Amino acid sequence: MSSSMASNAILAKARAMYGKCLSDNDYRQLMECRNVSEVASYLKSRTNYRSVLAGLNENEVHRGQLEPILRQNLYYDISALSRYARDKSLVFSHFIISEMEIEQIVRCLTLLNIGRADEFVFGLPMAMTKFARIDLKAFSTVRSYDDLLEVLASSRYVAVLRKHHPKDGERADISIIEAELYNQNYGMVMEAISKQKSTRDRDELKDTFSAMLDFRNISRIIRLKRYYNFPAEKIRPLLIPYGKLSKRNIDELCSASDAREVFELARSTYLGRQMSRLKYSDQSQMANALLSMYCKHHLRLSANPTIVMISYVYLKQIELTNIVNIIESTRYGLTPDEKSAMLVR
Repeated sequence: MSSSMASNAILAKARAMYGKCLSDNDYRQLMECRNVSEVASYLKSRTNYRSVLAGLNENEVHRGQLEPILRQNLYYDISALSRYARDKSLVFSHFIISEMEIEQIVRCLTLLNIGRADEFVFGLPMAMTKFARIDLKAFSTVRSYDDLLEVLASSRYVAVLRKHHPKDGERADISIIEAELYNQNYGMVMEAISKQKSTRDRDELKDTFSAMLDFRNISRIIRLKRYYNFPAEKIRPLLIPYGKLSKRNIDELCSASDAREVFELARSTYLGRQMSRLKYSDQSQMANALLSMYCKHHLRLSANPTIVMISYVYLKQIELTNIVNIIESTRYGLTPDEKSAMLVR
């Protein structure tokens, strides 16, 4: 398949997949569900998740089972899009796959830290094993940090994990390991962007990725302020060292007294105009809302297959977060209006 044909295939495939995402009516119906079984039943019978839920008994399902099964749908989509990636799109396909792999490494580390490493197998993403470049099945045998190092010995992730090997009796510092793994991946993609021969492609990719990384940094700062009350000096090492926000902007955001101040300071950056167009007032939703708006714009209008592919993947991740929020709020008996307030669309 030629490069131009592959590019057109990615554009068409990603947009067709997006057309099968949950509609406003689907969300309304899901928010009316009274329990997790009804949510599972609707997803199984009325949405594009029917294939991954085909063998599920919705009357016996619980949240812990449903979420990893639903994520299989995203893995199938990534696998399908990756088949069309050629030449310059291939490195960006690897970027997406690496994000999924890092997510599984972090999950394994989390289970190790709480002494439940043997439970990894219950959430093993079988669909992802078809395109992952690390042996995910071997993660099920991991019972120690050294076991994980052995499984990842030939991967590009192992250097970061060796660097942060916990001392005897201590837990792994997951926050710093996660940040460095993701930053390694972002560095790879930013380097690939700098090598693009087309000035137009290079500028469009750099602008798009830089904005997406700024959204992620703002989201991370808000989360660290809201849930952990971290001071600036603990936040900075956990941030992505790329993006359009200036060092001064980042320093001000990190030094904010709380999540609300982070939110207000973000309004004074170049993101302020986009933020003013959104209806969300909750700080924790804003970064995802910005990312959603940005990705929808590029999915519809960009002629760059890389941007369209990654925009679709991020929109699908936001959709999965919405579904998980619906499941959780349904478990706790929230009203449809209360559920709606938790969603990003």
